[in-house]
Amino acid sequence: MDSYQRKIYQGSVLVVDDTPNNLRLLTTLLRDEGYEVRAATNGQMALTIARTVPLDLILLDISMPDVDGYEVCRQLKANENTQSIPVIFISVFDEVFDKVQAFAVGGIDYVTKPFHLREVVVRVKTHLNLGRLQQQIQEQNTQLRQAEAKYRSIFEHAIEGIFQMSPDGRYLDANPALARLYGYSSPQDLMNSVTNPQQQLYLQPERWDILTAHLQLHDEVLGFESQIRRRDGSMIWITENIRAIRDANRLLLYYEGMVQDITVCRSQ
Repeated sequence: MDSYQRKIYQGSVLVVDDTPNNLRLLTTLLRDEGYEVRAATNGQMALTIARTVPLDLILLDISMPDVDGYEVCRQLKANENTQSIPVIFISVFDEVFDKVQAFAVGGIDYVTKPFHLREVVVRVKTHLNLGRLQQQIQEQNTQLRQAEAKYRSIFEHAIEGIFQMSPDGRYLDANPALARLYGYSSPQDLMNSVTNPQQQLYLQPERWDILTAHLQLHDEVLGFESQIRRRDGSMIWITENIRAIRDANRLLLYYEGMVQDITVCRSQ
């Protein structure tokens, strides 16, 4: 088994250079580092490979006879299937204008010839690692959005009233079931209208004091029963399951809870 086979696979790289010695040097170097390397001697060949083979990064020479590196990069970035492939330019030009143009067409880095081999390896490795981290972040964000959408769907369609409330008793969020339970037209109507639940909702205001005192001591209350005054003045019995949400320093952030109508049970 040779040294390349013993290397852990690092990714797929396309090297584009019309100078055979540079092409051979970079290809050998990257293969020895564990990369799967493809080579192209001109811009058109590079575009063909990029459109047909999965690539993690492209090392792209600027000065080529048919299609220069700038134009290759422009076409790569204009294609939905290749626009995300990071491109590192390699060039004998060291003027600011050339570097600015390289970044303007979509390059992520610029290496000047004659290049140091270890520098090229470090830049390739750095940008591939950055790309993997960005992909992980995107995947985590996608999973988070999916989880939030799932939670929101459950929240919106639950038959029990669900809420979040600030420590001073203002609703931060409420679902449609809670609004209906208390006789309001919508969650927003409930949140706008009820600013003091102790006085506006609880038929016996002291029940609120007992509830909040228990939460301060235990962070959770289960099956807490109270009589509630609905918006139209009618009375219902409810049971509440509430917990206190605190930060790492035990500072109270908000309450979250679930409410059920038990009027029928209480009347039996």
